[in-house]
Amino acid sequence: MLITPLSIGFGAEISGADLRQADASMAEQLRAALLQYGLLVIRGQSFTPPDQIAASQLFGSLETFPSVRGQLDGWPEIFRVASRPEDGHVEVGRYWHSDGSFRADPTPISFWYSEVRSDAGGDTLFTDLQQAYATLQPEIQQEFGALRTAHRNGVVHPLVLKHPRTGVPALYLNMGLTAGVLGHSPEHTRALMAAVDRHYSRPGATYRHHWLPGDVVVADNLRVGHKATPITPDTRRILNRTTVRADGVIWHQDAPEAAA
Repeated sequence: MLITPLSIGFGAEISGADLRQADASMAEQLRAALLQYGLLVIRGQSFTPPDQIAASQLFGSLETFPSVRGQLDGWPEIFRVASRPEDGHVEVGRYWHSDGSFRADPTPISFWYSEVRSDAGGDTLFTDLQQAYATLQPEIQQEFGALRTAHRNGVVHPLVLKHPRTGVPALYLNMGLTAGVLGHSPEHTRALMAAVDRHYSRPGATYRHHWLPGDVVVADNLRVGHKATPITPDTRRILNRTTVRADGVIWHQDAPEAAA
């Protein structure tokens, strides 16, 4: 297995790995790489739904989703994102976010498998939330460090979220589900969110993934945010997504413990 860092400054491409054959050593290498780079790109996989579930479980226990239109019958662990409603959930996540940020214990890891590629559109953008924080001016870091954000369902998180395994701070904000910044007016909230949105998208800060059949992308949601780009039903694309539960995540065993 070869690990090649992406040129953007975060993320790595994994080659020479068949996740269906992953043993304990490969699993630990993958977990170490995810914690180091925040994003893994693994091409050329061939999964059935049980294969994807097993590969996802290399990183921990999985969340489940209700049986609704577009879901795979019998596989509640798989959330389908698609360009056509008969294939899965459409119009999903076209704003900067981390999956599961609406949970009191946020979803730590997302795992996508490209089942059907699109001819055009539907790329996914990724940005490093830790670098987004690190590149702020010190006075803005101090200001943001005192703020908390509320989701529409009432869940509250710090705007600056420390990674539970490493303690590294990240600028953690869901652009679509955040209802407000506690203690601040709606106008101030909108201005702050617009500024963070621009900062996430600053030149040189994003990795754009064009999905090919058999692609797997794994993201540490507490370090890396993502954003879908437009796609129409004229072209067919299906991504099968699995997500790791906060109470069941398996981090790299030799990583430093989070700072108190």
